[in-house]
Amino acid sequence: MPLVRTMPLPRRFIPFPSTVKSRNISPLSTPSPSGSRCLPIMSAIFRPLASAAYTVFLFNQHDIISTLGPAIVVGCVLSGIPDLGSLLSAIIWHELHLLPFQIKNQIYGVEEDRVSKPSRPLPQGRLTVQSAQRLYLGLTALAILSSASLGLLMPGILHIATSLAYNEGGLAKFWALKSFMGSIGYMCYCWGMTVIFDNHRPLSRTSLIAVVLSGLIFTTTGHAQDFRDRDGDRLMGRKTLAIVLPQRFGRWSLTALILAWTVGLTYLWDPPIVVSVSFIALAAYTTANFVRDHSQEADRVSYWWYNIWLVFAHVLPLFRRL
Repeated sequence: MPLVRTMPLPRRFIPFPSTVKSRNISPLSTPSPSGSRCLPIMSAIFRPLASAAYTVFLFNQHDIISTLGPAIVVGCVLSGIPDLGSLLSAIIWHELHLLPFQIKNQIYGVEEDRVSKPSRPLPQGRLTVQSAQRLYLGLTALAILSSASLGLLMPGILHIATSLAYNEGGLAKFWALKSFMGSIGYMCYCWGMTVIFDNHRPLSRTSLIAVVLSGLIFTTTGHAQDFRDRDGDRLMGRKTLAIVLPQRFGRWSLTALILAWTVGLTYLWDPPIVVSVSFIALAAYTTANFVRDHSQEADRVSYWWYNIWLVFAHVLPLFRRL
C-alpha cells in the first residue's frame, strides 16, 4: 500500500505583538446614545437651578456676616451646639424671613443700587421688578408657614410687620427710626435661632437678656452701616445719621458708643482676661478705622470689622454670670 504523506494544516498566522497596534475597545469608550441625550436634559435642569441659587445669594450676600453669622452665634452660645437638622432648619427659617425683606428693600432701592451696589440682581437685570415682587410674595407666605410649623409665629409675625413698616411704610427714610427698626429684625433672628437650637423651648432669663441686649446694641451702633452708603442714600433722598450728623461728630460718637458697649458687656458677662483684652483691642481697631479714613471704600472695610466686633459681642454670654 503506497505511503501517503499528509500535509500539515497551515497554522494560523499570529503576528508579532509589536508589529500591530492593539485596539482596546471598552464599553466605556463607546458613546451611549441614551447618555448623549441625558446631558442636554441635565444641563437644562441644573443650569436654571444654579442661576436661581446665585440670584438668591446676590440678594443677601452682604448679610451673611452681618445678620446670619451673629444670629447663629447667639443661638449656639445660648443653647449649645445644635445638631445638623436643627442648624439647617434654623438657617432656612432665617433666610425665609431675611430674603423677602431684602427683595422688597432692593425693589424700592433699585436706582440707589445702580450707583452703590451694582452687583445686586435687579441692577444686573437677572430678574425684573415684577418677578422680584412675585418672589417676595411667595417667600413671605413660606415664612409664615415656616414660623407656624416651628412654633415661632410671634417673632415671625413681628419680623414681617416690622419689614412692612420699614419698606412699604417708608420708615427707612427716618434716621431716628432706621436703626431701631433694624434692631427688631435682629432680635427676631436671634430669638428664632435660639428657640430652634434649644429644641423649641422658650427663651430662658439669660437668653432673653442677651437677645434684648442684641437689639439695643444694634439700635445704638447699627448706623455704622450707613457710612458706606452715603452716595446712594443721598440719591434716594434718605436721611441717615451718617448724612445728618457732621462726619467727625458722627464717627466719634459711634466710637464712643462702641467703646461704651465694649466695657459694659465685658463687665456684664465677665469673660476671662484674655477674651476681655481681645474684645477691647478689636473695638479700638474698629473705631480707629472709622475715624481715620472717611472714604466710602474705607467705610466698607470698617463696617466689616464692625461686624466682627458685633459677632464677638454676641459670644460673650457664653461666660454668663447671671
